[in-house]
Amino acid sequence: MNIREFKAFFWSFVDGVGSQGSQLIITIMLARLLTPADFGVIGLISVVVYLSNVIGNGGLNSSLIRKTKASADDFTSVFVFNVTIGIVLYAIIFFSSGFLANFLNLPQAEIYLKIYALSIIFTAFEQIQRVTLTLDLNFRTQAKITLFSVIFSGIVALLLAHNGFGVWALIIQTVILSVVRCIIFWCVVRWRPTGHFKMPLLLEHLNFGYKLLLGNIVDVAYRYMFNLGIGKFYSVTDLGFYNQATKLTEVPSMTITSVVRRVNYPIISKLRNNDKCYFGNLINISSYIVSVYLPVSLWLSLNSHDIIIKLLGERWVGASLFLSILSIAFFVVPLSNLFGNILSVEGRTDLYLKIRLAVKLIIGVIFVLIHSYGIHTVLYFMIFATVFEWFVNVIIVQKYFKFPVLKYFNRLIFIMVPIVISSLLVNYYINIDSIIIDLAVKLMVSMIVPAGILLILSKEKV
Repeated sequence: MNIREFKAFFWSFVDGVGSQGSQLIITIMLARLLTPADFGVIGLISVVVYLSNVIGNGGLNSSLIRKTKASADDFTSVFVFNVTIGIVLYAIIFFSSGFLANFLNLPQAEIYLKIYALSIIFTAFEQIQRVTLTLDLNFRTQAKITLFSVIFSGIVALLLAHNGFGVWALIIQTVILSVVRCIIFWCVVRWRPTGHFKMPLLLEHLNFGYKLLLGNIVDVAYRYMFNLGIGKFYSVTDLGFYNQATKLTEVPSMTITSVVRRVNYPIISKLRNNDKCYFGNLINISSYIVSVYLPVSLWLSLNSHDIIIKLLGERWVGASLFLSILSIAFFVVPLSNLFGNILSVEGRTDLYLKIRLAVKLIIGVIFVLIHSYGIHTVLYFMIFATVFEWFVNVIIVQKYFKFPVLKYFNRLIFIMVPIVISSLLVNYYINIDSIIIDLAVKLMVSMIVPAGILLILSKEKV
């Protein structure tokens, strides 16, 4: 990895950790001002908006990044498509908000959706600016913009929550975040739609991107299937517990996934003709993910009760079991998503789509069958679901691209065994009266073994 690539990883990591970490801190502060039911409501209506944002992107960003020499007409064509789809999607949500509110058994959601969905339009307007910076591996600028937007919108939300605005504080936070971020991107990035819209170019990108789009839609539908299921089959409060536990686990999980996807994609695109470097890069990245993320996941799982009490307060204690289980389930997600990058770079978006459709369909059917056994059963099932998808991805890449599976798993086992043992010992033997100090010491000591492993890995070649 050269200096430019290292800086890209570093600033993408800062972007992810900074924005996710700041968002987590703000969420924790909001949780002390709002109720689990408030967060449950957001968990329900966010399904529609998040899915619309995925549709608005359409997978065309990846197509632009992948294309060797994208012209001004390429960028303009994709920009026009993104904005048009964003406006259309908002209009659909606006006029169907009454029906959606009835479906969610939440009458007040009609006005919530109309305001919350505004974020779709502003997100559509900023997509090409992000692509431009990504192509230059300029994640430093993205990090600064995202961090400022998160903090600014968070401060507004805290002020609103403090003054009794309830759910509206969370809705306005999302809208302001997208508005501020979009404005800054347009002020900072000099790209403007100077080319011409050309349908053949758009169709070229759509031909590549629509399969990624459908795969991503399946991913989002699957992810929020649990939100809808928990909200409808159990209670909005349970959904609030689930959402908060998810947020705590998503900080490391989604940060790592985002960093790896954004930075690794353009890098491995250049390594396609060198199998040794290509797969060596994947094994190295997987090793780093496990070394850094596994001890954090185990720390969250083993100390979930104390973490929830200290961060969110007594009324959130019901979220502790959610956190304990989900932190293990989410650990596998970044490892699994790495293989999506390979399928995309290889142009096998058809395979990407088929895998997601098959895996999510199987998991969805099982979820429907087991939901009557209670929320705890559903949570444990999520561990199986993430591991199952990971193994399927590994098998597919091995079959079609001769990925060295044995070398991959030998490396991961070499890393995981000492980390699991040391984490269990640390969390069992360290007991300090002050909960905050106890948690901090356990986390720091748990990272000693992974730090040693990373040192060893840095001196090895895959």
